[in-house]
Amino acid sequence: MGWCSRLCDGNELEREPIVLRVDGDPVPQGSKRCFNNRVVDANSVKLKAWRKETTSVATTYLHEHGWHPFQGPVQLRITFYMPRPKSVTYNKRPLPIISPDLDKLVRSVGDSLTDAGVWGDDAQVVSLVCEKVYADDKQPGADIEIHSVTV
Repeated sequence: MGWCSRLCDGNELEREPIVLRVDGDPVPQGSKRCFNNRVVDANSVKLKAWRKETTSVATTYLHEHGWHPFQGPVQLRITFYMPRPKSVTYNKRPLPIISPDLDKLVRSVGDSLTDAGVWGDDAQVVSLVCEKVYADDKQPGADIEIHSVTV
């Protein structure tokens, strides 16, 4: 049985995970545009607010729980709850198969968790379980879990 099989079964997760809830519309990171001969994020104002909130939630958790940064490999689990446009019913589109791209949403969270000191670098993420769904039964935002991994 490979390490990923053990990891996915939950048998090789070390120490208690960090479990966070970040409220607000999730914002992707990665789309760039040129402005006055400078490369900037296409959604820099919204991105800064989203990253600030994500970093704040993680930092608060760390301080309240006396948590030390992860030193080794981690598994990152994220569910993004996207606002459903009023013109889009469940029957018309049950899942958000439109922008933003899931990988760009993950990038903004990963960098925010690095800024918060959850880990040294998001390169420590060796397993990623993520999804984006419409926030039909809860507020837009993200549920985030970070688990330590041993092999």
